[in-house]
Amino acid sequence: MKPLFMWAGGKTSLIKVYEERGLLPEDFDSYVEPFLGAGAMFVWAYEQNPHAKFYLNDLNQYIMGIYRAVQTDVEKFCQIVDTYEQKYLDLPPPKLKTKTEEDKTVWVDHPTGSKCKELEQEYKEGRTVNWTKLWNEKPEYQTRRAFYFSVRQRYQELQTDRQSTFDAATLYFLMKTGFNGVWQTKGNTDIFNTPCGLMRHTDSIYDKENVMEWHKALQGVTLLNGDFAATLDYAEDDCFIFMDPPYRGCFTQYGVDFDDNIQQSVVDYLNNAADIGAYTIMSNRDVGDDFFQERQGTNIIETFDVTYTVGRRKKEDDGTYSAKKAKEILMIGKK
Repeated sequence: MKPLFMWAGGKTSLIKVYEERGLLPEDFDSYVEPFLGAGAMFVWAYEQNPHAKFYLNDLNQYIMGIYRAVQTDVEKFCQIVDTYEQKYLDLPPPKLKTKTEEDKTVWVDHPTGSKCKELEQEYKEGRTVNWTKLWNEKPEYQTRRAFYFSVRQRYQELQTDRQSTFDAATLYFLMKTGFNGVWQTKGNTDIFNTPCGLMRHTDSIYDKENVMEWHKALQGVTLLNGDFAATLDYAEDDCFIFMDPPYRGCFTQYGVDFDDNIQQSVVDYLNNAADIGAYTIMSNRDVGDDFFQERQGTNIIETFDVTYTVGRRKKEDDGTYSAKKAKEILMIGKK
């Protein structure tokens, strides 16, 4: 089993490092994750002990809507995603892979699927393109790019709470074809507004077998959608709690203003959970001001050198961008 979707800041690669350093628990009877995101650590915990009690929470109601749909209505969920997938794959992508005379692989503009700035400008209303109107009136521009944005526009304009299986499957399609697992929101709302990705899919956009594995894993799991602090009610002795909040200095706040007062609340949660007897760890970013070191107390802090390839990229003198080196911390609760 693997995460259902890509998520900027996901822990899939770092979990291996945590294991190598012996930082993850060998045994636990229950598992609590207050900031679920894509759930990479849940995948690890479930595979370690599928019989544990699981409590998964995220403040993002739309993300939790995907998990609920997979948990309770997976057949319909997949049918809807399949419909989007078939339509999407039948359309031309923005770029076409080809070879140069030197046999080097390059990507060039697709003759019918590439972006047309002039046409998009023609359908601009205020600061945004009316993609639905463009899609309906210009069949020659029915491309993967136009399809993505027209689906996104319809999703944003839904007059519902976006919690139905159809809405969850629509968001899942957008997340699987959007840009690199980044969650961007529209204006002051919490509505998904991430741009399209490279759209180089060939045979499929998602792994249906993995979705079915998630469906099985989520049976009996308690899914929550509230303030992270409330999940402390589920902490107990022999419990494993993993906290992966929005990072300090993070380029995206996932629709939440996660300031240092809330970061302090995360540290307080970790301390309180450790007092209860739960094995609690919290990941975050070390921005070099000793914020977490000053709040360490009796806790243990491990550091990790990482490379950010999304969002936090470094701008070079020539105007190009490269992956940015950074340091992350793991605070382990200890009485």
